[in-house]
Amino acid sequence: MASPRDGAASPDRRFRRDTLEFGRIVNLSDGVFAIALTLLVLGLELPDGGSGSMAEQLRGRLPNLIAFALGFALVANIWWEHHKLVARLAYFDPRSTALNLLALGLVALAPFPTGLIGAAPTERAAVLPFIAIFVALMAVFLALILRVQRTGAWSEAPSPRLFRWVIAGWWAELAGLLLALLVAIVVPLAGLALAALKSPLIAAFMSRRAPPGYADWA
Repeated sequence: MASPRDGAASPDRRFRRDTLEFGRIVNLSDGVFAIALTLLVLGLELPDGGSGSMAEQLRGRLPNLIAFALGFALVANIWWEHHKLVARLAYFDPRSTALNLLALGLVALAPFPTGLIGAAPTERAAVLPFIAIFVALMAVFLALILRVQRTGAWSEAPSPRLFRWVIAGWWAELAGLLLALLVAIVVPLAGLALAALKSPLIAAFMSRRAPPGYADWA
């Protein structure tokens, strides 16, 4: 009979931290994040040596550079949150695995709307899909964390007060992105700016009165 370390699921269909299957989920996740972050750079093109000076051509590519930086920052932030979450997991169950796969699908899609805002940063049709995909990502990660809490899948459970504070931070992030989406309907560039600035502002606010241990989660 295969042991859990051989990669087989336990009788309750949980892939525990010391199994091959847990490692496969983590490796797949890191691989998707790595590819998505790399694909973001494909929106950047070198000057072609055509009409105009090098400086003029570089200025023309500035929106693509800004789009790359913004997309990279947002995807990298999601990876960091995913990394911290997985570091605290005792196991994946089927539902948390499905939520993780859904999040990875959205991460893999992120380079497409990032390219859209690089091509047309003032167009509503470009900005709204970009912000919307991160709204969806934030919602899926929030659902994943709530699932882990509900099933007790932590390797070391946070205190109730600490968990409430962590969840409040995630809700604030999601609310900030939703506000950015609404603002982008009226002024696309303002919506992008809000999406970019909300995380450091929320982090600074949440950290001021956070309970002990919050810095390890935020």
